[in-house]
Amino acid sequence: MSRAGTFAGDAADHYAEYRRGYRPSEIEFLAGEFALRERSKVLDLGCGTGQLTVPLAAHAGCVIGMDPSADMLTHARRKAKEAGVGNTAWLVGYDSDLGDLEPLLGEESLRLVTIGQALHWMAAETVFTTLWPLLEPGGGVAVIANGTPVWTQDAPWVDALRDTSSKWLGPLRFPACGSSEEERTGYAELLVRTGYTEVGEHRADYREVFGIDEFIGSFYSAAPRDRLAPEQWELFDEDLRQALSAAQPDGRFTEEVPVRILTSRKPKG
Repeated sequence: MSRAGTFAGDAADHYAEYRRGYRPSEIEFLAGEFALRERSKVLDLGCGTGQLTVPLAAHAGCVIGMDPSADMLTHARRKAKEAGVGNTAWLVGYDSDLGDLEPLLGEESLRLVTIGQALHWMAAETVFTTLWPLLEPGGGVAVIANGTPVWTQDAPWVDALRDTSSKWLGPLRFPACGSSEEERTGYAELLVRTGYTEVGEHRADYREVFGIDEFIGSFYSAAPRDRLAPEQWELFDEDLRQALSAAQPDGRFTEEVPVRILTSRKPKG
């Protein structure tokens, strides 16, 4: 994970406030699929501000949230405290630090490792290989695409978002962030190659409607803010709001949210 600087400061603040969370049905699916119990240990790798970590904690003995951004983890700790969740642990670390968890776990093993919309920042095959000895037999890995980035949506306001952002921030790749069919297929192939079995995908689609503040806040949680001086952000924000308001006069931004949970297991035998 090379995103520590990317998700710091204001970006972490926007992520904590506006980034889409996980619905109860998705949490229930993970808990049931991997038979989480009172003593189960879970690792949420690339946990961000704890959108997945905190609700998962109700179904496990302990959930470890690991992320390279200390700012993101500050928000995660606060969310856990506000929710009254005490069975979480927060570690600053990159995917390259996964091996350090082995002495921390001791004789214990992980029942589940979740990676929610973060694997595109990592060396996926190395991650899957490194996780193998940390998992208990029958445990597994879940790679989750919790919707698609706003700039990939099929809506009238997408061109306004992309054009205005590119004008101010320079050339943007506008990645799919691990949510594309091609990326998920690649992850599935890597899991099989690494030795994981029962590789499959759970799908759930829904729709959300946002106001302009929530919509822009979500975009800012992923935007490369370091490309502009602080005083330029107010001008950019004003330009972006005008462009989006012209493209969507009613101020209601409807997003299609395709959820894809790629599941796999370490064999018991």
